[in-house]
Amino acid sequence: MTGNPSLPDKMEELAKTHPRGEELRKRATELREGIAGFYGEPQTVTVKGFLGRWARARRLWCEITGESLI
Repeated sequence: MTGNPSLPDKMEELAKTHPRGEELRKRATELREGIAGFYGEPQTVTVKGFLGRWARARRLWCEITGESLI
């Protein structure tokens, strides 16, 4: 992979070794589906739905890694 990995990519990588791996994989999958649905044609995920998935994934990532939420 080149460049900066996406949030779902980082979550899936961490899930390989983290005790909360199942939860990380679940949120990463939900976010990937949200991205595909939001940017897809026809659009199947609303802005609200996309942002909700992103927020849940980001909150989990920050909770586990200690990275600042903002």
